[in-house]
Amino acid sequence: MPGRTPLTGPGAPRTSRARRSDGEVTRRRVLDAAVAAILELGYYEASTNEIARRAGVTWGALQYQFGTREALLLEVVNDRWDRLQELVSNARVGGDSLEDRLQNLMAVLAEHYGREEELAQIQILLDLSRNPKVSGATRQAVGEHGRKLLQAWKPLFEQALGDAAAQADLVGYAFNALRGFLLGGLISRGVAGRRPPRSSSRMLVDGVAAVIRAEAAARDIRLD
Repeated sequence: MPGRTPLTGPGAPRTSRARRSDGEVTRRRVLDAAVAAILELGYYEASTNEIARRAGVTWGALQYQFGTREALLLEVVNDRWDRLQELVSNARVGGDSLEDRLQNLMAVLAEHYGREEELAQIQILLDLSRNPKVSGATRQAVGEHGRKLLQAWKPLFEQALGDAAAQADLVGYAFNALRGFLLGGLISRGVAGRRPPRSSSRMLVDGVAAVIRAEAAARDIRLD
């Protein structure tokens, strides 16, 4: 992935599997600590010192492994991207009807967009893409994530939509509608402590399916 931050500093020793394993364990703790600090304290209060404290490492060790706060936060984005790709590669979307398949697809999307960590991811992406102090390389890497996002999910949309998945506007519509519903529910839970009624999910899926069916019929595309 363009712009990926090295996991260790230049010239770092890599003489044993144990050291590599220790470095990966530390990396995982730091990334998890960064997300937790953002969620609990807010984006700008999640300093590298606070992240290091939560991860149980020194500030120097954090700096050695990641460099700057910007590089650390970009690595959080990269890590979440890797986990998204793993999720998609292991998921299957089945069902006898378009509605069933869309409902199952949304369940997979919820594994990524329905989790609290996504709120931290959104804050990171907004800052790294808009903050004038952020390096051009980092902004480019974040933009690349955005450009490849729908493509990353496309294998599951192909399973759900069949031949209609060749229509970029239909895939984009379904993705934005389902993801938007999940993100809206996530924000509602975070701000107001409320979850949308379960019936809302079914009504959304039925609505998306109706639009796709109508467009598929107009374009002579087979769905089921």
